[in-house]
Amino acid sequence: MDKNVKLQGGDKMKKTKSICIGAVIAALYVALTLINPISWASMQFRVSNILCVVPLVNKKIAPGILVGIAISNAFSPLGLVDVLFGVLAEGVAYALCVYGPLNKISLWKKAAILSLSVSMIVGAELTLAYSIPYFVNVASLFVSTSVILGIGVAVFSKGPMRSIMERI
Repeated sequence: MDKNVKLQGGDKMKKTKSICIGAVIAALYVALTLINPISWASMQFRVSNILCVVPLVNKKIAPGILVGIAISNAFSPLGLVDVLFGVLAEGVAYALCVYGPLNKISLWKKAAILSLSVSMIVGAELTLAYSIPYFVNVASLFVSTSVILGIGVAVFSKGPMRSIMERI
């Protein structure tokens, strides 16, 4: 009986730790998005997107990133529409590359799929909202997102940062 109580307490601690880490990641994502003047529109250099690589290393971080995207995008000029499209874009990529059939491919390939998902889905949103040609949105978002995610892959793919992210 004592053993069961200890196990339940340990499970609660793990869950609490996981929620806290998710909240910190979400807050960090929001802060990095909101201080960056180039966080919305066709050419987005969202510094916060460096963090979007972390769930590709440690899937426990994905919910925190998605919450961070939702909160950040609520501040965008498109509001709720941007929340829906942003979470959908990232969610599709994570469904494929973190939880789904592409979870065994390299980190660079996962980042490319994430860039493609964001550029295609957010590109459609921007085309609908601003009547900018779809190809222009997709191309500019793919380039800008790939640059930021490439930095994220370089930071989180090796060495101490990867080790830290894997242990969280």
